[in-house]
Amino acid sequence: MNKQEIMELLKIGENREVEFKESYKKLPKSLWETYSSFANTRGGIIILGIKENKETKMCTIEGVEEVNNILKDFWNTINNSEKVSCNILNDDCLEIMKAENRMLLIVNVPNANRKDKPIYINNNPITGTYKRYHDGDYRCNKKEIQVLFSESTEESKDEIILNEFNINSIDKETLESYRKRFKLHKGDSHEWSNLTNEEFLYMIGAIDRKTSKLTLAGLLMFGYNRDIVKIKPSFFLDYREIDDFITTERWSNRITSSPDENREGNLWGFFSKVVNRLTADIPTPFALDKDLMRIDDTDVHKCVRERIGKLSYTCRLFRKWQYSDRKRTRLF
Repeated sequence: MNKQEIMELLKIGENREVEFKESYKKLPKSLWETYSSFANTRGGIIILGIKENKETKMCTIEGVEEVNNILKDFWNTINNSEKVSCNILNDDCLEIMKAENRMLLIVNVPNANRKDKPIYINNNPITGTYKRYHDGDYRCNKKEIQVLFSESTEESKDEIILNEFNINSIDKETLESYRKRFKLHKGDSHEWSNLTNEEFLYMIGAIDRKTSKLTLAGLLMFGYNRDIVKIKPSFFLDYREIDDFITTERWSNRITSSPDENREGNLWGFFSKVVNRLTADIPTPFALDKDLMRIDDTDVHKCVRERIGKLSYTCRLFRKWQYSDRKRTRLF
């Protein structure tokens, strides 16, 4: 991360993946709540040395005075099991940067491995487990904690290695489409944006690094439909629009995971087409980014994508492959 990126984040403010904290002479106590919430959700960046006005939301750089002492305190605390349940960071996750002649400490917290979750603090998972929502850290309820513990003990089906499939079993057009979306969301400066396809697939868990074979998640997400149905014969995703749920179940529009001339029949191909369908009528106000390029993505577009992703995950968990919304007349 460079100075320009820091200044851009200060303009945007805190969000689901960015948190600012004062840390002039010592670590803030709330740091560990944010560490827990980022680790249990989808990761994020904590920037120490920033003061935020709670009323105006304006951020100013105050800096970190004694960086070495704070670093020592940080590593001592995160490796203390009485304070933090698990350390998922290494030296590469911390970065010292100078901005406006003041030192900042940047902590990159990844999404924790499911086997390490829940990440909790103060030796108490009931009161010390947090998740990230919008720009805040929220204590998990008992049900959420139970789900995290349950998932940590179950063998992940996504990580199953398929010895008969390798990178040649990946549909290149699907992967290219996904990487374009990744770069649009994360930016060119993200460390994964400029990786080779093989390295990128390693990083997101689509290929096993030791064997160079596809994982089940990689095949389902980017593979050819003919290969997917060999492993999962019942694989079939179905989206329908029904005009009147009460009087009829006849659909007026339908999208399935079957391949066609424009896309391969995998998860990403299906997801992309459904999102395009759902967002086609959403208005996009005129706005420009810092490079004077038009922004075609709004918060509503993001909500639709996230909703579909959550529905897919919920269906997988409960093996219930149908979801309906009577109000919106949409059927999955």
